[in-house]
Amino acid sequence: MENKERLQEYHYDDYKVVTNFETYEDAVQYAAETGGEMVEIGFVDGSDNPLADDTAQLMNIKKPFRVGLDPEYTVYYSEDEGFQEMAQNILEEMKELEDDTLPEDWIDDQNIATGDRIIIVKDGEINTVTTRERIKYLMRGNLYEIAVKLPN
Repeated sequence: MENKERLQEYHYDDYKVVTNFETYEDAVQYAAETGGEMVEIGFVDGSDNPLADDTAQLMNIKKPFRVGLDPEYTVYYSEDEGFQEMAQNILEEMKELEDDTLPEDWIDDQNIATGDRIIIVKDGEINTVTTRERIKYLMRGNLYEIAVKLPN
């Protein structure tokens, strides 16, 4: 695993969980290196601390995260087919609407991992372009992640 700086730790009485893996494979590798146990967690109901939650079945689908929003929203993940083209179209529309030569290009933001990007659509219209971390705060959605559980 190359970028361990992005990982976040949440400490509990007898253990900690490490989250924010860029890929499922990164979590598998980290668990093997540290002797940790892979678990599924959820930031639900506005909680800042994750709880054990396998609602998203991340281990079955081998994905590092998924978001849970109300049914009227459709979520497109960066690994989805057509995501890059959709993101490029959004940027071009932003330029035209804002008559801006170059709006802030979130696609090239080096502080956001490529795999963290998502597009939220509601009623066929782009609602927002965001990241997994921001979904908890901006849309009061649920965030489900793969984590590695380690003793304190």
